[in-house]
Amino acid sequence: MSESALKAFDLLFHLSRSGSSSLARLSRDTGWDKATALRYLTAMEKRGVVERREGDWTLGLALVELASRVPVTENVASRAKPILDELARGTAETANLSAYAGNDVMYVAKADGGRALRLRSSPGDRLPLYCTAAGKCILSRLPAALRGQYISEAKLAPVAPNTITDPVRLTDELDLVIKQGWAIDDEELEPGLVCYGMPLDLPRYGFSGAVSVSGPSGRMKQAQEEILAALRWAVEALLEALGGLHNEQTTALFGPGRGGFKSSDWHRPGSEVYE
Repeated sequence: MSESALKAFDLLFHLSRSGSSSLARLSRDTGWDKATALRYLTAMEKRGVVERREGDWTLGLALVELASRVPVTENVASRAKPILDELARGTAETANLSAYAGNDVMYVAKADGGRALRLRSSPGDRLPLYCTAAGKCILSRLPAALRGQYISEAKLAPVAPNTITDPVRLTDELDLVIKQGWAIDDEELEPGLVCYGMPLDLPRYGFSGAVSVSGPSGRMKQAQEEILAALRWAVEALLEALGGLHNEQTTALFGPGRGGFKSSDWHRPGSEVYE
């Protein structure tokens, strides 16, 4: 293996241990001068192997694409798959786990609900943040300054007739997502397709993303309450399985073991009400 490749791996393993690091800290810990470290980081950034977040360097989502091709059962995607499968069965629609990938949202795991008409997506596919339910969820969790920077700098191109291309309207939309805790892509990515999503943060894995359910507009709008209940169950189940959340009532209240996801499970005394 060449010396350059070894240096790149040294940086990756250092970031895997530290989670994130400034250029100054990387230089100090590795003993390299800043110019050398920055040259390697910049080259890997172009491939998505590392990313810059709030001034620090961290591992990039391109590594998830590589990991999805390796039989490692402990990564987030593989451990989330059984819950996604249950979510897809309970809603009879397509369920996705997506991750924050720079200015994109990237699918990392998927489960089909068995319908003929469904979202055509595969792990590794990337889509813009502004016109997807998962992307809106991710944007809603960013610090206000970073969210504002994205809105001001992003090219809000119309990819479908309903795509939000006005920065003020997108800001209002994200404020609503923050308030209600869920997002909708109302035929903004593709005519006839509606998607509901909820944020999912797993600090233990450095994961920021969303869980979503997609399907044809008619079916999705009619079943909105049930789908939101199903998404809440899935998020809590994933937090318990991957993030250490312990809630003994999660399965009993939201799980399909009660005969499916029902809106009555969602609008119970003390719960949040989504309108």
